[in-house]
Formats: sequence, structure tokens, C-alpha cells
Amino acid sequence: MVFKSSKSQSMKGFGNNDRTNKRSTGKRVKSFQKDELISNALSLHSSGKIKEASEIYNFLIQNKIYDPRVINNLGSIYSQLKQFDKAILLFDESIKRYPNCLEAYPNLANVLVAKGRSDTAKNILNKAIELNPKYLRPYSILAGLWVGEGNFKKAEFFLKKSLEINPKDINTLVNLGCVLKDSGNPNQAEIFLKDALKINPSYDFALTNLGAVLNELEKFDEGEKYLRKSLNVNTSSPMALNNLGNILSNKKNNEEAELCYRKAIEIKSDFYLAYSNLASLLSKQGKLVEAEKLTERAINLNPKFELAYVNLGTIKIDLDKLKEAEELFLNAIKINQNYNYAYINLFRLYEKTNQINKLKNKIENLNRNKNIINEILMFNARISFREKNFIKAKKFIDQVSSEWIINTDHSTNLLFWSFKAFIEEKVKNYNEAFECFEKSQLNFKYEDTNPKIFLDYILTYRKNIDNDVFLAKTKPTKISKESPVFLIGFPRSGTTLLDTILRSHPEIDVLEEKPLINSVEEIIKSKFKYSLNELHKLSIDDLDFLRNHYLEILQNNSVKKSAKTLIDKFPFQTVCLPLINLLFPDSKIIFTHRNPYDSVLSCFQQAFEPNNAMANFCSIESASRIYDLTMSVWLDYKEKLKINYVTSKYEDLIEDFDNHILKILNFLDVSWDENIKNYRNTAHKRGKINTPSSSQVVQPLYKSSIDKWKNYEKYFKNSRKYLDKWKSYFKY
Repeated sequence: MVFKSSKSQSMKGFGNNDRTNKRSTGKRVKSFQKDELISNALSLHSSGKIKEASEIYNFLIQNKIYDPRVINNLGSIYSQLKQFDKAILLFDESIKRYPNCLEAYPNLANVLVAKGRSDTAKNILNKAIELNPKYLRPYSILAGLWVGEGNFKKAEFFLKKSLEINPKDINTLVNLGCVLKDSGNPNQAEIFLKDALKINPSYDFALTNLGAVLNELEKFDEGEKYLRKSLNVNTSSPMALNNLGNILSNKKNNEEAELCYRKAIEIKSDFYLAYSNLASLLSKQGKLVEAEKLTERAINLNPKFELAYVNLGTIKIDLDKLKEAEELFLNAIKINQNYNYAYINLFRLYEKTNQINKLKNKIENLNRNKNIINEILMFNARISFREKNFIKAKKFIDQVSSEWIINTDHSTNLLFWSFKAFIEEKVKNYNEAFECFEKSQLNFKYEDTNPKIFLDYILTYRKNIDNDVFLAKTKPTKISKESPVFLIGFPRSGTTLLDTILRSHPEIDVLEEKPLINSVEEIIKSKFKYSLNELHKLSIDDLDFLRNHYLEILQNNSVKKSAKTLIDKFPFQTVCLPLINLLFPDSKIIFTHRNPYDSVLSCFQQAFEPNNAMANFCSIESASRIYDLTMSVWLDYKEKLKINYVTSKYEDLIEDFDNHILKILNFLDVSWDENIKNYRNTAHKRGKINTPSSSQVVQPLYKSSIDKWKNYEKYFKNSRKYLDKWKSYFKY
């Protein structure tokens, strides 16, 4: 860069001793020529002709014609050309000869930073401030250095010092707003960014960053307004497009959000933030393969982007690539040893996959890391809970900071309340446990769901059995030798335990909660254009197509290729029996049930992934209502459809394991196998279990879950009208 001239002083040549004060150089270059050469060099430099300018600068220095402008500008050229060592020599010489010529100090500091010598750069900049506390450049560079090291407090200090000197410096106002946002003070950030816009209402950099701050403050409409104004000023700003995408995503305008991210990437092909944000958006929509590729691209573009490693890890978990997920979380921690979000996801992975010893060892090695003390306490509590030391678990969980609970990310907050709820239950603090369970249900993702949609879904299916055409159609339906077994019932009625036991048999494979029937439903609606209460309109060819489609994806999702019996386990497929019966009238059905009160309580206590069905479990009363409806349609289906079924009563499974399982195996025409009794080993080997029962199925059979609802009896006051009849029907 080009700097203004300062007063000239006598200088010594580089590597030479200036033996005399004689103007020996004047014999070669006269004074007026010197001024003309410097002027020409500055002019060439300003117009971007750095090669020509550097030739003159070098000529002047070789002829011992020294001027701080010449030395600094030649140093800047070498810096621009990444010839950093030459640049350092020039800036050093300028400071030695002209210690009060301040331009050289920040120039030298910038080159030192490029060489990885940040501490030396800070000393140089502080020296410049000592020489002239009103010189602004060192403050902004120092702030940038501290931001790079994650020390936002020091960055804030230097930026505020700069504003004391010049309160109207718009760039400093914007930079301070960004620092305050990144340090967790978005409210203050908003003030400084709006102050910048008072100076220049069309400053796109300020508009873009204000939009991001307002997004964080959940002022989505206001943030959108500022970002659209920024894009009016600069239509090709990738950062403004990215930030607008974030706001639109939060406003559930996913289509336009996706367009914004893709446009940002189109403009700036190496924009790793946009790749990562687009991946997160697609991941929420279940487009995991594309999300995986986009996040990998973000990491390739920025190998130090620790958030992307964690996001990719969570995607890998959903894709059942658990080992890869673990490595990604560990890589994020290598980048930032204090990255709480990576630790919490790693700990959660170990706990969810029953790798408790691994979790213990990791935590023991991290006990001195005070930055993750609350995460350590939380998972030490969970470890103690899993080891049945409930008093110790409560001691750990009660030490977690209340401030941390409020400020941690949303999913960790929900997990904390879930952990604490089960601990309080075990120490018989049932009222406190219930309050914690209620807090664990406050998942903001439920805002995107509608429990009534699932109620309507059940009633739509129910209409089929009132249609004589449909009932007549089920009788001559084609029999398939490949018919699967369906494991249904109601969530939290023992389906995961039974699933784990049955898959321990070498001839049985169980597909756990794969949306296979949902896939068939989508074809009925999209390809054949029928509603789910119009199954009677499906032709024989239509049914053949749907049946073959189902069997193909069933086989593709089976991991035990030698299995003779495939079981499709999905409790709520109870409501889909009209379609199942139409496609596979000879299929075998295992219907599980449990004390209705215990089933409902357990559903309320679980942190399900939010969807329209699970939205019915956010309270005891709504869970009881959906239980009543589900059991009612089950009775109707049994009466109207020809169903080949066996019932599995959870309590019988616990009380009389061998005889109960033998009954199920006989129904399946499968002989007894001793490996059945090793189901806990099967559970340990499964890795990720896609239900909240993952920690329970690795335990020995226990009776403590039977009649647990009685500890919460007062909370069922409004639910008896839904549950008592089923308690009587199932003989509890």
C-alpha cells in the first residue's frame, strides 16, 4: 500500500557504513531528479504498476537515496508478492531510521503475522500505540489478532479504544458489533451496528452483519428487512445471501433459504459456511446423503471448521456410520480442545451406543478441563445412573451450573432435563421428576408439528373398513410366500426388547423402525393419486407394483441376508393394518401390549425425535388420547379384517421369559435357539438402537418398570376416561 510522506532524516544504507556525510550520491542523482523519481514511483504504485514502481524504489535505495515512503512502499510490494523476509528487512530498516514514522509498524506487524509470529507483531503494534496513542491502525490489527485467538474481550478492548479516538469510524463500529456477537453479546452488537448505519444507512457490510445479529436475537422479520436491503446495495454478496438463508430457514421458508445458499455458493464456490448451512437445512429434511457430501465439501475448504466436523458427525450417526461419527467428533476436539459442542456429541454417542467404559475413560482423561466441567458432571451423573448408583448420580447432576443449563444449546438442555428426571425418579422425588420430564418435552422442533395430523391419519385409515368394496377386495388378494412379519402395538410397550430378543435368533432379522410402509403410502398418493381411505381403488396391478416395491426395500434394508424370517418392527404401523392386510393378507402380526398406564407414562418420559405422531406424547393426557384411539382401531381391524396375529404381553415376557418367547417362535414357525438368551450381547453389538430403549435393552430383565405409573397417579386424573377401559380389556 502507498503511504503519505513524513519528514526525511539521514539514513544508513543497508549493510553499509555511511562513512561520510558527503553527498556522494548527488553526483549520480540530483536532488530534483530524486524528487521526480519518488513522485513517479508513487504514481506508478498508486496505479497498480508495482513492477515499474519497485524498479524505481530499488534504484533509489541502491543509490542511497532514502525516504520512508520508498522503504515502506517497497516493503509493501514484497509483502504483496509474499516475499516476506525481504519485506521484514525493509520495514525493520524504516523503523530504525524513522522510529516516529508510524506507517512501518502496522506494515511490519502484518508481515510478521503472515510468518506466524503473532506475539512479535503484537509488541510492534503496542510500540506504535506508545509512540502515538491516537494512531488508529494498530488498534484494529490488534483486535483482529485477538479475534483470531478467540480472545474477544481483548479484541473488544482495542476496538473500544479506537472508538474513543474516532467515535465515527464506521468500520470499527461494525467490527466491534461482530466481536460482541461472537462473544455472546448480540444485544450490544445490535447497538453498535445500528450506530454504524446512522453514519451510512447503505453500508452493506453493516447491514449484512446486523441481519445476522437480529437472526440470533430471533428478530427474524427485522433481520430479513436489513439483509434484503443489503442485497439491494450489493446483489452478489455471498455473505448476505448466506445470512438471509439462515433467517429464512428459521422462518421455515425452506425453499427460498435453499435458493439463497445455492446462490451464495454459485457466486463464491469456496464459501464453506454456505455449504455447511445448506447441508444443515437438507439434513433436517432427511436428505442425508447430499447433506453429507456438502458438509464434507465445507471441511475440505476449511479443515479448521470445527462446527462442520460435529455437524457431519451427527449426519453420519443418522446414516449409521458410527465409527466415522466418533472420528469426526474427536477431530473437532483436536482443532479446539475447549469445544463444548464436540464433547457433548461425543459423550452422547458413547452413551447412546452403550459404550460406557469408553465414556468413562474419556471423561477421566478430561477431568482437569474446566471449560467442559458441566458436560463432565452431566455425563458422570448418567454413568452413575447406568451403574445404578442413584445417590451418586444425583450428587453429580445437582452440581451442574444453572447458568450453563440456560445457556447451553437446546438439544443439550433437553438431554439434561431428561437425565435429571430419571435420576429424581430413582431417588423417589416423583414430583420433581415429573417437572423435569415436562421440561424435557419442550423441544422447539415440536413447533413444526401438528398432533392433529396424526389423529386424522389414523381416522383416514379407519374409513377403509367401513367400505364394503375394500373388505371384499382383501379376500382374493394375492398370497406372497415372501410376506414379512409385522411387529406392532403401541410405542413403549416392549417392542424394542422383543425386537432385540428375536434378532438374536440366527434365522431372524428385524428391521427397526424403517419407514417402509410410509414409502408405499407415498407411492399411493403421488403415483396413483389416491388418498389412504381409497385403498379399494387400487387395481391388482397397482397392488403387485406396491407389493414388489415394499419387498425390494425390505430386502435392501435387511443386514442379515441369511435370515429366513424378516420382521418389520414399527409400533404405530398398527394403524396401517388395512394397507398391510391388503398387500400381505397372509402376513403374521405380533401385537405387543403393556399396562396402558405404564405405556402412556413411558411415552411421556421419552425424548422422541419430534414429528406429528410423537407430538401427541408431550403430555400425559394427549398420550392417553392417542392410546385410546389406537387401541380402538386395533379392535375394529381385528373384527373386520382377517388377521393372523399373536399377542405379546410385556409383563408376561418379564415374568416368564422362556415360555413367552417360545410361544412367539412357535407362531413364527421357528425353532428355539439358545442364542435367544444372549440378547444383551446382541444389543451391545447393535451399535445405534433407533429408540429411547437403547440403555434398557442391554440390562438384565427387571420388574421396576411394571406399575411405575402408580408413582405418578395424580397426574392421570384427566386420563382415566381414556385408559381404564383398556386396563380392563387387557386384564390388568
